[in-house]
Amino acid sequence: MNKTVTVNIGGIVFHIDENAYEMFRKYLESIRSHFTSSEGRDEIMQDIESRVAEMFQERIKDSKEVITVEDVEEVTTVMGRPEQFTDSESEDKDESPVAAHPPVKRRLFRDPDDKLLGGVAAGIANFFDVDPVWVRVVWAILFFVGGSGLLIYIILWIIIPEAKTAADKLQMKGEPVNVSNIERNVKEEISSLKQRVATGGNKAGTVVSRFFDAIGEVLRFLFRFVGKLIVAFAVIIGLVVSVAFMLGLFGMFGAPWISYPPFMSHLFVSKAAFVWAWIGTFLALGLPFIMLVYGGIRYLLNIKSTNRMINMVALGLWITGVVICLSIGLKTAKQFSSKESIKEQINLLQPAKGTLYLAVKGNQADDDKYDNDVDIDGDGGFSFSFNNESVKLSEVKLDIVKSNSDQFELTRILYARGRTRQEAASNAQKISYSISQTDSAVTFDRAFELMAGEKFRAQRMQLILKVPVGKKIYLAGNMSKLIYDIDNVENIWDHDMVNRTWEMTEQGLKCIDCTGDETNVGGTRVHIGNDGDTVSVTNSGVKITKDGKEVLRIDDNGVIITDDEKKK
Repeated sequence: MNKTVTVNIGGIVFHIDENAYEMFRKYLESIRSHFTSSEGRDEIMQDIESRVAEMFQERIKDSKEVITVEDVEEVTTVMGRPEQFTDSESEDKDESPVAAHPPVKRRLFRDPDDKLLGGVAAGIANFFDVDPVWVRVVWAILFFVGGSGLLIYIILWIIIPEAKTAADKLQMKGEPVNVSNIERNVKEEISSLKQRVATGGNKAGTVVSRFFDAIGEVLRFLFRFVGKLIVAFAVIIGLVVSVAFMLGLFGMFGAPWISYPPFMSHLFVSKAAFVWAWIGTFLALGLPFIMLVYGGIRYLLNIKSTNRMINMVALGLWITGVVICLSIGLKTAKQFSSKESIKEQINLLQPAKGTLYLAVKGNQADDDKYDNDVDIDGDGGFSFSFNNESVKLSEVKLDIVKSNSDQFELTRILYARGRTRQEAASNAQKISYSISQTDSAVTFDRAFELMAGEKFRAQRMQLILKVPVGKKIYLAGNMSKLIYDIDNVENIWDHDMVNRTWEMTEQGLKCIDCTGDETNVGGTRVHIGNDGDTVSVTNSGVKITKDGKEVLRIDDNGVIITDDEKKK
């Protein structure tokens, strides 16, 4: 068991083994002694430490947190030791141990030493190892021919970092980043700077360069500022979603201020399955938002150090959540894998006068038992209400067709799903629905009900009323909630079929008391002036009303003008 030491290398904090620390300390002291009399010693040592810090980071981010003796030996071997780069050896690169290194992967930087504006062209030239002149020629062509050269240059100027340190410049040129090359690079910069000072430099070029450097800094500042705003907005969204998921998770364990729709208990196989489904959803969907908040805060606070353990734990929990969701999802989906239907005949009393009056039961007392009402499709076509004991579904449709006999007939078809066809049939049989008749009046429930303990398995109901030719039906106003796509001779929409009497003919249902104002499939109604003056164009003909009174009708019987209109 060895002690660990916390050290700051190149502005980055590392945990290093005590023996490794002693080895590394002696190495730095030997290098510092070697450059005691060298010009630019501080810059050389700073660049060496920065490069060593990068190499240490590469070794600890994969599987460990502590720098060991082996890591120090590898780094010092790559960087080189003082005895390996004496002045005489540095002049002969063929004999230097640096020559034995494999080719170094180049990195893209802006070159500040060979720039006309921002160093983008020179940096690209270094990356591809070509003459910067050719890159600038291509840029000039793009600028004068396509007009996009300037925009591309500005974008690259913003996103490509500048090679500021000796290590950056060596990586930009594909040279090994070791002590010898860092020393040479720093000395070359100092020599170049002295030469520019001695000759006075190119003042015009310097002014232009500084001007565009200032523009580049402003653009980079704006770019970073907008980026931080976007990240801050993402953090806020992540916080809101994370808190919502966490509150939901607390509700799973009995938090009194959190409740779930009772309908959920009718969907999952058991309460335990619902709890696991929510835990899986929290891990699979909520955890990424928590990590978004974590990463966003680190970015906003410029925290560069990473904790590999946190990332690994988060990844493991996320994978666990996905597995839970898939498992619960497949088990729940299996409950809907088969479908079955049951057909039943409902006895009707035949009306003495040949007309059935159809209406939907309106029992407010029953509706008040349910504390929620959710409209699924937004138009009242399918909704469900629920309380802690049962679920009421409005998935009931009524169709009206011609009967082949002289009797009114009512058929009920129940649909449901289950793991097997037998289970689906059993689920269908457990639908509770009421139809009552008093003399010639037939009253339907608006919805069917699933009692306590029964699960939602896509149950629905289809009612088919068969009407003999020559017999009539009257649709009460609330029947619009039940009828669906009823065929009729006039092609009148369902919502305009209510409050009307319909007779079954050989061609189908025909309206007995329609006024002509009904909306037809494919028909159009045009308003002229106020509501009392209209022109209705439908499949049955044209009708003109004035002050609410019909003045002209054109239909299969020809042109009909009212007597009052004829007198005018």
